[in-house]
Amino acid sequence: MIRDIAGRQNHSVKLARKLQKKKHRRERGLLLAEGMDLLRAAVDADGDIHDVLVRRDLLEELPRSLLKEAEGASTTAADVGVCDAETLEYASSLGGGVDVVFTCRVPAWSLGDVSLGETWAVFVDGAGDPGNVGTVIRSAVAFGGGAVICSPGTADPFSPKAMRAGMGAQFVLPVVVEVSPGDLWARLRTLKEQGEPVPEVWVADPHGGVDVRSVAWPAGVIVVLGEERSGPGADWSQAERVTIPQVGFDSLNVAMAGTILAYELGRGRAAWPDGK
Repeated sequence: MIRDIAGRQNHSVKLARKLQKKKHRRERGLLLAEGMDLLRAAVDADGDIHDVLVRRDLLEELPRSLLKEAEGASTTAADVGVCDAETLEYASSLGGGVDVVFTCRVPAWSLGDVSLGETWAVFVDGAGDPGNVGTVIRSAVAFGGGAVICSPGTADPFSPKAMRAGMGAQFVLPVVVEVSPGDLWARLRTLKEQGEPVPEVWVADPHGGVDVRSVAWPAGVIVVLGEERSGPGADWSQAERVTIPQVGFDSLNVAMAGTILAYELGRGRAAWPDGK
């Protein structure tokens, strides 16, 4: 359905405001995303889009398939609301300059959905900046990763800021949330007991690890990125250490380190583009 929205008291507008908070995203299983590029990414990935709020003069800029479904009689089509710039800014976490805001079902993944022994993945443990988390997911997609796993203390990878940083990567890559280090180790023990391939676990450490350029990565590997200030915790004492050499002082944040590691993890694999 395509309908006109007169002001801030509309249900879709109020829902968008609520979904700016993690509590409401978790309760409803919905995320809030902003921008035409992210909307196209969600449509291309067959995301379960619920509500779309678009500025009145940009209605025809929406993806054609989404508009066609909204104009039809399907009960599963996204609900498209046309509104003025002021109402859209109120619904947006950005507060201005946005062309479209939409809600979408959060993709639901578990560790059991990922073939951990046959791909590489990143475990983000405690990174507090959602922009960094989104960038790590985007880099994992770019370099052929199989999943990104987030601990309970990690910033929500489905927050509006993380979605912007990920540029839609959350719609195409398994992102598993609320996995503690203990949960991961338990899963790896289960894989071993079942005779399944078990990935190696490496932890990114600024000092004393193996030079990332010299690591011969196995088919299945999980690299852990810890919180920037405190680094990897005691839960990872049995893991190998990998270090990105730096000149001068430690200057890589989680997003930068994650991108370099993703490049190294992806390089040389079968899916790597020829000549790159």
